[in-house]
Amino acid sequence: MRPMLSGLALCVFLLGSPELVLAQERTWILSGADLIAALKGDFAPETSDKELKRLLSTARASAYVSGVADVLQNREWCGAGAILPHEINDRVFTYLKDLAPERLDENAALLVSQALSKEFPCPGNPSKD
Repeated sequence: MRPMLSGLALCVFLLGSPELVLAQERTWILSGADLIAALKGDFAPETSDKELKRLLSTARASAYVSGVADVLQNREWCGAGAILPHEINDRVFTYLKDLAPERLDENAALLVSQALSKEFPCPGNPSKD
């Protein structure tokens, strides 16, 4: 019973945390700038612990890029299964950081699509720059 009460107290504390309130106000729609922050390990406002922030951020970024890549494989880009996820993340990060700053306000999914089609074009499907 005591561990259950401790867990409940922790949940109440976390729900009242201003950092968590900020995190709850975010939407699932990411900009290119948001995705760069996540890939760098700085996109977890619900924690102040640097290591946990880095882990959460990079996991979110990887999941986001993987989801977009999964939907677009063999249509916008080719090489699924032959390219490791960390390599895809690295190519997306490089593509994003080379963009003009105003482009980073665009939807991250569109930018990931452009990065993948440029870096891993399908045969007979020219790269879209």
